[in-house]
Amino acid sequence: LDRYLYRDDRTALTPQARRGMALFFSDRLACAGCHAGFNLSGPTLQEGSADVPPTFHNTGLYNTDGRGGYPAIDRGLFDLTRVAADMGRFRAPTLRNVAVTAPYMHDGSIATLDEVVGHYSSGGLKSPFKSPRLKGFEISTTEAEDLIAFLKSLTDEEFLSKPELGKPEK
Repeated sequence: LDRYLYRDDRTALTPQARRGMALFFSDRLACAGCHAGFNLSGPTLQEGSADVPPTFHNTGLYNTDGRGGYPAIDRGLFDLTRVAADMGRFRAPTLRNVAVTAPYMHDGSIATLDEVVGHYSSGGLKSPFKSPRLKGFEISTTEAEDLIAFLKSLTDEEFLSKPELGKPEK
């Protein structure tokens, strides 16, 4: 993606990944509403940037009690603030290298990227705390494959293969 966007390398993304990128940034899917910025993770701070507060989202993953509850082990921002509206709200993670970071969601409850697309296309579970950004969307099988091809293009094989960035020795 970086080669495509910043180096104008039009061969860096396959046609399928380019179609998926168009879907990702489209108003219909609205993925970039939460996964924005250079890290595709929402607001980030770096030298020279504005001091933007982090954003948190409830993606409709749980409704354990019919009132929007999440499992007691991890209720998101609510565990810090104790404000009911913060139930199940988490920061959007970066999508960099997302193809190699399964399982997905804050708790690893979704196994594959295909299932993640299915969750978001369904609009998630009904909950009084679910983000209004999560409305669900229609997506064909081909479009879902295109979107996943784009997500896979966010993998930096060179970065992942650098020994100095691997697990520290004991």
